[in-house]
Amino acid sequence: MATETAHLFLTGASELPPRAREAETRAERLSSLVARARTGDSQAFELLLLATEQRVVAVAWRLLGNREDARDAAQEVYLRVFKYLARFREGEDFQAWLYRIAVNVCRDVARKRRAGREEQIEDCETDARHAAFENAREEDAEARALRAQRLALVRLALATLPEKERAALVLRDLEGLSTEEVARALGSRPVTVRSQVASARAKIKVYCDRLLQRGGAAR
Repeated sequence: MATETAHLFLTGASELPPRAREAETRAERLSSLVARARTGDSQAFELLLLATEQRVVAVAWRLLGNREDARDAAQEVYLRVFKYLARFREGEDFQAWLYRIAVNVCRDVARKRRAGREEQIEDCETDARHAAFENAREEDAEARALRAQRLALVRLALATLPEKERAALVLRDLEGLSTEEVARALGSRPVTVRSQVASARAKIKVYCDRLLQRGGAAR
């Protein structure tokens, strides 16, 4: 059950990576918007924000586990993009540069709130156990409960990972970036990313196994 939960979330919670042609078209469009925005074109910057904001918020939510924090983090991301866009080098991977900023912002937010983190996780575990083993009478209610269970379990598991492993896993498995793209975004090496992702996947499986076993024993 836990293995299936983690697998379904990690492989199916986000859209599949775009096809090569679509990815190339998107990259060309972003490159054009970046070039215009760097000259002071405010409309181009706004279009750049609209084209990338959804994914930035998604990454922030997965790294922070809180939608309000994710929205605040996204605002800070684009403040930094606006401030440092002039330093962005032509020909550099803009997506990797943007993800790097997002990851750094989320790390700053996480460090500021770390003092209350253990209490938050403990409260969420109680809610997750109740959701995981609640008996629903109707089929559609059961489906909703199962989805809520999966999301709650993996969200909790993500929160327990070290920052670097969590970032690597989110970008690789949830955002669908290639190992090389993740390495560029994190300023790391592909071999390091592979190791971090493998370790994170294993820890999520173990965490889900233990939580479900504890919930089952309490029934």
